[in-house]
Amino acid sequence: MFVRRFSIAACMLTLLTSASPQDVDRDAYAREHVRFLVLQLDQWSTEFPQQFYAALMRSPVDSSKLSEAAKAGPGELGEAIKRLSALSRANDVLTNSEFRSQLEKAIESSKEFNQSMSAQRFPTVLQSSWDQLRSTLNSLARVYKLGGLAVLEPPAAGGRGGRGGRGPAPAGGVVGYIVDLACAKRGKGMWTNAQCVERCVRDGDKVVLVTEDGKIFQISNQDKITADSYGQVVTLTGKTDGDTITVESLKL
Repeated sequence: MFVRRFSIAACMLTLLTSASPQDVDRDAYAREHVRFLVLQLDQWSTEFPQQFYAALMRSPVDSSKLSEAAKAGPGELGEAIKRLSALSRANDVLTNSEFRSQLEKAIESSKEFNQSMSAQRFPTVLQSSWDQLRSTLNSLARVYKLGGLAVLEPPAAGGRGGRGGRGPAPAGGVVGYIVDLACAKRGKGMWTNAQCVERCVRDGDKVVLVTEDGKIFQISNQDKITADSYGQVVTLTGKTDGDTITVESLKL
């Protein structure tokens, strides 16, 4: 999936760089851009509904404070994205009224859920996935001149919110995402992509710890990091020397 995303992006770049402006088929470029965005939605939404409903059953999330529409939102969004994925194959996707209507439905069904994500502290990984989904939905909305979703921040941390939350690291430890160095620099959307981390490490990149605010810590003893921690929020304890950690223990 990840390779396919970048193949599409490479094709889009080739269209722009290998032809003169008058030769570029702008409609073809726009269609590929839409399909690329839908592909991103499809990737990020695969496990999102299940993760959301699992979070509802754990502290600090209080499901009794969520409306029925908010609870139903992730499931409805997942179904809408599946439909968008099928419709995006049409040659007339840029003017296809059914695609536009389905996109509008996906955005509308997410509005109350979007509000709920800013009202309580959901797990960091879930919040990160939603940030990516919302950003991609808003990018599609701009293409079709639709109103997007408001960008709302979650409540300030008063401690660790959910699994590996955003609060301060415990004494003697540093909290962050285990990710390869290249993806650590590409933004939060890449920090939870375990398959990408595994692929990049296999290709020779090193793993690092990136904190919620984007600070990157090098890990001196790479053998202490196991593959099951890739893309996860962990607490590393050990000796810190500037921006380098010598790991003594890792806790998911």
